[in-house]
Amino acid sequence: MITMIKIEDAHLYFGGKDLYPTFDSRKLFIQRIEKLIKAGVVIGKNEEVELQSLRKRLSYEAFILQNYLSFPEMREKIKFSYSNSTYPFKKFLESKGTDSPFEYVFVEYPINSIKLFISKHSIDRFISNYISLDEMISRCSQLENKQYKNNICFKLKINSFQLGMKRYFKRSDFEKILKHLESMEVNSDHYYSLDEFKQILSVTLSKHYLQIEEEYSLITKRDAYQRKYYIREVVDSLKIRQDALKEKYMSLAEIKEIALNKGYFNSINSFNSTQCKVKGEPIDSLLRPLFKDKRIMYSREAVNTWFEKIRIKRVLSTVSMESDFDTFKYRLEVSGINLNELGPFTSENWLQFVSSRLNRSKSSVYSKQKYINSYVNETEHLINLVSSTKKLEIYSVTSNDINILFNQIPLNNAMIIYQFAKKVYYKLKNQKLETFDLKRVTNPYNITINPKDKSIYEYKKYKKLYNYAQDISLHKERAILDTLNIISGKGSKRTLKYYASSWLYILLHLNNAWRHSDAVSFPQVNLSGTQIIDLDWMLRNELSDEDTDYIINQVYRAEFIISKTQVKNYFFCSKELKKPFATAIAICQLRTNAISPFHESLIDFSTKGQQFTETRSRRFFELFGEEQFLFSSRKMNRSLMSYVYVILSKTQKGTAGLKTIQKMRGHLKQETTNFYVDIPEEDLNFLSKQLFARESFGFVYDTFLDVLQGVEIDREKRTTEIQCIQNYFGDIHKIEEISSFLNVIHTDRKTVLDRILSMGFDEALEFLNKIETGQLPSKKENIQCMFAESGCVKTGQGVDCFDCAFSIPNYYALSSLGASLQDRLNRYLESQKLEIEKPFYEQRKRARLFYIQLELFAQAIQRFGFDVYEFITDPRAEFIEKQKNIGSLKELYRFQQ
Repeated sequence: MITMIKIEDAHLYFGGKDLYPTFDSRKLFIQRIEKLIKAGVVIGKNEEVELQSLRKRLSYEAFILQNYLSFPEMREKIKFSYSNSTYPFKKFLESKGTDSPFEYVFVEYPINSIKLFISKHSIDRFISNYISLDEMISRCSQLENKQYKNNICFKLKINSFQLGMKRYFKRSDFEKILKHLESMEVNSDHYYSLDEFKQILSVTLSKHYLQIEEEYSLITKRDAYQRKYYIREVVDSLKIRQDALKEKYMSLAEIKEIALNKGYFNSINSFNSTQCKVKGEPIDSLLRPLFKDKRIMYSREAVNTWFEKIRIKRVLSTVSMESDFDTFKYRLEVSGINLNELGPFTSENWLQFVSSRLNRSKSSVYSKQKYINSYVNETEHLINLVSSTKKLEIYSVTSNDINILFNQIPLNNAMIIYQFAKKVYYKLKNQKLETFDLKRVTNPYNITINPKDKSIYEYKKYKKLYNYAQDISLHKERAILDTLNIISGKGSKRTLKYYASSWLYILLHLNNAWRHSDAVSFPQVNLSGTQIIDLDWMLRNELSDEDTDYIINQVYRAEFIISKTQVKNYFFCSKELKKPFATAIAICQLRTNAISPFHESLIDFSTKGQQFTETRSRRFFELFGEEQFLFSSRKMNRSLMSYVYVILSKTQKGTAGLKTIQKMRGHLKQETTNFYVDIPEEDLNFLSKQLFARESFGFVYDTFLDVLQGVEIDREKRTTEIQCIQNYFGDIHKIEEISSFLNVIHTDRKTVLDRILSMGFDEALEFLNKIETGQLPSKKENIQCMFAESGCVKTGQGVDCFDCAFSIPNYYALSSLGASLQDRLNRYLESQKLEIEKPFYEQRKRARLFYIQLELFAQAIQRFGFDVYEFITDPRAEFIEKQKNIGSLKELYRFQQ
């Protein structure tokens, strides 16, 4: 039965005046019922409400309010922040589904303006079973590290969920975390930290300790902060092993350093793994940090054995004793060759044989060293030959034994042993003793060998080589960039060209017929007097004429000795090649300063024996235009000698040509050469400039030039002027006190001038050509004489060539002239001291001879510039100042001439 009651009386059915004592409270209840009716939640109309539906609704609301908390109340209880709006949280709960820790109801019509209610029981359960991250961190600070916390959760398969701005975990999971952290605590007495591990084993890179872990299967432990730890005992044993490995093995860098310190290689860039003759092994991971991440390690014992072999080889080529024979015996000892392994007869006769040959030898020191080393090798071959016999004697071997040996050793060694065997054979035969059959022994001297190539470069090829090598724009940048790579160590053996050394080597051969061994010994120069700063500066700038002369003149002043004959050698550089030459020298010098300042030579090909190999040749001539072209030092030298002979032959001086060639090569005896080369007439002058030094100076040479150039000559003034000495050494009033000085100059110069002016133009030109090609003889090296072709006109007069007006000195004579002039000045000043009494005529002679050479030196200054002072011991200013101390002979002797 449906009961309808008035809305205004409804409070009487739900607590009456006890619950609604005031008019206002009853009014609010009435308004509430009206809203429920209007919302359709309860049934009612015309100010009446159905009692049953109202009671049901109010009972429902009472149940909710008793068992659930509203969303705001829940937030307050759990203490989490969330949007005030109910719907986002409702969506969150719906998304969790059965995984949601909360039970909730969502009413269609609000209860006390709230639609979302959460079960009090689920809230209490949540508080009991869950813990916020903030509380976890407060209890365990390690979890403050987000990455660390996430790693642990991942490892333990623990999930969490976000509630508002807070994250929550199950309390059981938090307990798991705490237990895990407890298990990860590390006892420092039993473990090393990663930093300690790295310090102990000298590890700096992560990959190195990871490689050690992998190779040695290390078991590591991590603490609560995920820091890595290693078992102490294991690490200590690894350190012991590492020290042992370091003692046993070495890196390529260590080998390089030792090799350089011992002088086994010229520079760090001339040594690489392919040149190391010790087989490497895959590196132990414990050595990677020490060997700068290299992959190969080398046995120290094997390296030392290799170095000892190199040392012995060096000793064999460098160490000499008092006599050549003593040197031979010392090198046998160094090589570990025991003469006791030869029988008494063989040992005695072999030593006599070697001693006799060395004593008779007239070869150069350089050649003798090669012969001694050859005898050392032959001694070893002899020991091998007789080792199969009981008596260890050569007479016990058969001819077949000797032939087998000859097939196994170099021909030059076989020739020497054959000579020894032949001598022993006849000695034994004379004593009627049994021995091998010499007739059955193969004579090595009868073995045909390929003759040496005697070809030369056609002149066109020389001209092409010349044009290629003198092109600075083509070579400078390539040489500098390659040198920068050499210095920096960036380049590999395949990419480095040693271009600057190749350039200098080729340029040297264009003007000088030097052997390879002499060319690669080209000396260092000093760049401090130039504007050159470094290779970058050279890349941006060209050498000035002053810097070019400064560099080239240093080379001119250097002393060269031909290795084969030990004869003095001379360097020549034509005017056209000066700047290319100086540029190549400067680049090589900067490289030498950077990586091998104590290396005597500038040229470094980084090859065995500093050979100009096919590889070096091909790389330098990449742009030459001929793919198959290979440069040969011997062939170029033969070519230059052939050109010289042809040039001089055209002046009907074949003998002079042969003598010039002899001088160019430093031969003590004349050699023969086939001279067949076609040189165009129009190129003879050019080629002469490349092969003959036009560096003469003095009165004779200058007068020839003036006559041929059509300069008008005042005979009287020309024979008496001493303008050069006035220009460079100031007032000469003291000279005029010595009338014989001017008298001698006047008389001899008049003879020279008369002879030159009596010549026709062609004769004068031919005579000048003789001067420039060095065909005129004299009694002193590097001086020619105008009249010596018919005999010295000063014979018996005790006149030095430097004091003779007929002499024609060249640049190479300045060394001797400078030394003589310095000595004369010092002696003259010494003789002026009062305690030293010298006759007037003797002092006058000293003064005259000094001023004659001073005038010649002044002419050299006029010709070559102030660089010639390098040939004087005193600095320029001091040398000039000393001359002021020369007193007047009139005052010294109070005597009128």
